[in-house]
Amino acid sequence: MEKSKNDDPAQEDIVILRKKKKRNPFSQFFLDLKKGFKGFSEKSGEFFVEVDKNFQNNLKKIKASWKKMMKNIKESDPKYKRYKKLSIKLEKMEYKLSNIKDDTTEIKLELSLVISMIETIMETMSDIEDYMKENLGSDWKILKNAWQRCKDGEISKAEFIKTGLTKIGKKFASIFIRL
Repeated sequence: MEKSKNDDPAQEDIVILRKKKKRNPFSQFFLDLKKGFKGFSEKSGEFFVEVDKNFQNNLKKIKASWKKMMKNIKESDPKYKRYKKLSIKLEKMEYKLSNIKDDTTEIKLELSLVISMIETIMETMSDIEDYMKENLGSDWKILKNAWQRCKDGEISKAEFIKTGLTKIGKKFASIFIRL
């Protein structure tokens, strides 16, 4: 089969559509102003050529002042202000969180020291269970199951002490160490 001339579209019939790049309205304004001024100065003679040179020199200053004005408008927007306040609060929270993290690490280290001290004190006692029953009172019921697991060997003394410190707290430590 031969292709006829009618089967191929002619070059003139093909239309290529170009999408114009969208510009910022302000930069478009300056471009249009520049083009218009340049065309006007070329047609008007030497006086406007001089004005065109001055315009070119001051265009950067105009753009800078325009950007500054737009920045001020942006910063006066309530949404921008709220965003700025939130970002400042987040920075403060991040700083406080890092401080809390450091403090938590210190507490863990001190807790391990307290556990080892209580463990050595418990080793010197003959009847630990009766001693804890007398000094803890009703709080003994909270630790009773954990103590039984410790006696059975399911958990270590250190884990039992940790349980006592987390569930009862200062009162548990105070029966072994004077606070």
